[in-house]
Parts: sequence; structure tokens; C-alpha cells
Amino acid sequence: MTDRTVTVLAEPAQRLVARLVDTLIVGVPIGTAATELFTRETAQTVVAPLAFAAVYLVYEAVQLALWGRTVGKRLTGIRVVSADGSRLRVSQALVRSAIYALPPAARPVPVLNILAGIFWLAEIGLLFEGEHRQALHDRAAGTLVIDTRPRPAPAAEAEDVPLSEV
Repeated sequence: MTDRTVTVLAEPAQRLVARLVDTLIVGVPIGTAATELFTRETAQTVVAPLAFAAVYLVYEAVQLALWGRTVGKRLTGIRVVSADGSRLRVSQALVRSAIYALPPAARPVPVLNILAGIFWLAEIGLLFEGEHRQALHDRAAGTLVIDTRPRPAPAAEAEDVPLSEV
């Protein structure tokens, strides 16, 4: 029997939890600071969405380029790789991060806000279409999200078991 590494794609639930963790890591400090520095309405409708988009872009792009994972992805046992399984290029990390991070920047503009919401629904829907579970940001950047959690060794097949053990 040969020793083969099997790539397992991350489950949508893992990806969602990772994204929630990362969003909280970036969003809570930004929201708190924005409401301390500006009126509540200005903070919520203008400052926080723009600041979140900028900070999240840097937060995710840097971590993906360096390690292939963010804090949330590390906690959920997933990693982003190139579609061929190799390490991400900086350009892939930037494209992937920008496509996900920039829609919040549209929040201050009423029509763009609606389009951003539709975009995110389509983004999530694409995870369930196709065999590679690629959202739009994965497809555009040529990336896959894989599960890196340890797997139990495969059970021996009946023909691999010595007769003395049967």
C-alpha cells in the first residue's frame, strides 16, 4: 500500500466560522473606535464600513500571503492554497482578499449597498456549486480552501489483513 496525501476541501461551515472570527477580530475594534471618534450615525454609515474594508483587506492579504491562513482559518483548521495545491502567490492573496473586503466599502452609497448585498449572496451561493467549493473570490484568484486537520489513518482493506487475524 502506498502513502498518499489526500487533499480534503474545507466544509462551508468551517469557512463560515473562520470568516466570522476574522470579521469580529477586525470589525469590533473598528466599530468601537469609530463610535468613539464620530457620531453614531457617521460611524455606522460611513467611517466603519470604509475602515473595515481597508483594514480587512490588509489583515487577510498579508496573512494569506505569508501563511495561507488567517487567525480564523487557523482556528478552524483550514488553509488557502493555489488551485494546483501550491503556496499562494502575493497576487492571489490580494485578489482574493480584495473581492471579499471591498463590498463593505459600498455601504455608504445606497444603490451600491444593495448591490453589495446581492454580491455577497451570490458569493456564498457559489460555494455550493461545483466540485471545488469555490466562491467567487476563490475562482477569481485561482485558489482552493483545504481542511488541514489531522485525519485518522484509513482502515485496512480486507485483503490487507493477514489471515491469522481473521
